[in-house]
Amino acid sequence: MGKRTKILYGIESAGGGSLKHLVYLVTKLSKEKFEITVIYSNARNEDIRIQLDDIKNRGVNLIHHSMSRNIHLLKDIKSLFYLLKFINKSKFDIVHAHSSKAGFLFRLAAYLKGVERIFYTPHCFYFQSSEGIKKRIFIFFEKILATLSTKIIVSESEYRAAIDNKITKDSKLEVINNAISFEMYKKNNQIRQTLMKYNIKEGNFIVGSIGRLSLQKDWETYIYTANEVLKKYPRTVFLIVGSGEQEKELRRLIIELDLESKIKLTGYVTDIHNIYGIIDVFVSTSLWEGLPYVFLEAMQYKKAIVATNSTNQNMIFSNDNAYLCPVKDYKYISRKIISLIEDKQLAKRMGEKGRELLERKYSFELFAKKHLKLYN
Repeated sequence: MGKRTKILYGIESAGGGSLKHLVYLVTKLSKEKFEITVIYSNARNEDIRIQLDDIKNRGVNLIHHSMSRNIHLLKDIKSLFYLLKFINKSKFDIVHAHSSKAGFLFRLAAYLKGVERIFYTPHCFYFQSSEGIKKRIFIFFEKILATLSTKIIVSESEYRAAIDNKITKDSKLEVINNAISFEMYKKNNQIRQTLMKYNIKEGNFIVGSIGRLSLQKDWETYIYTANEVLKKYPRTVFLIVGSGEQEKELRRLIIELDLESKIKLTGYVTDIHNIYGIIDVFVSTSLWEGLPYVFLEAMQYKKAIVATNSTNQNMIFSNDNAYLCPVKDYKYISRKIISLIEDKQLAKRMGEKGRELLERKYSFELFAKKHLKLYN
């Protein structure tokens, strides 16, 4: 066996779509060709630890190093010196950073230590969530770090954000959309048991949304949307699937609106295929997104999608598998959901069109092949 290419992956946010993306990527790369190390920050729940174990069991060198999610000068400087020492000792051929904080620390450390190939996958640029002076500061740093990068790997919507904000020249941007491996997703064959678990009657129209309970997802708009729909169709049930820092305030809002029996917070769900098995429509009210895996999963399970057109989501979907809505416009979003309640065959057709689009545009084989081409 010849000399293997040494790759260091860095990820601050050990959870959600960014970790799923990394798991897909490292488990696809040949152990004969690549020697892989992953440095990650804190794992948020048990399911994530299972994914990390899966990476480790495939021969990946997995290292925990706690990084501050927010800007913290002292902690960030300590992390930078840790990475400088680590990269200097291990002599990597490639450093590939995932998410904004790791994108800053790993790219800078790799550049200072003379790593020849430096890649960055933002999983939604941080400036996409900011306004005013804060946004200008984040754009400035992205521009500086782009000069240190060999390639920045983006989804189509992130590509447009990078070009519109003049982050870097077109030739440094590589569009590789997220993708899912169909065989990794179980069939949803426990519908009755799942309905019983969440105390939902058979025949109810079920709307679902999945994600971290954070400001980004704008759950307040989702709850007000539910309130509007329920005025006309009180037998509808809304699911909020996930955990996070906003849980208490979301529960308070649900109680204020007297919707405890209609909006169900499930907490974090490991067997997510069971959720997709019972919902009729997938809804996202996010303020910003890249190409989240929940969209691809909804398409995998043939669910119609209603989503805010927060950051060029119109580049993700075709015209016939999703309704795109203005951000925070809960009345507009509710009207689109009502139209699907009133025409269930339309919802079914939209789900089928979404699956066709997924197979055509978000191929896992293409995802892996494009990364391999960059690395080789």
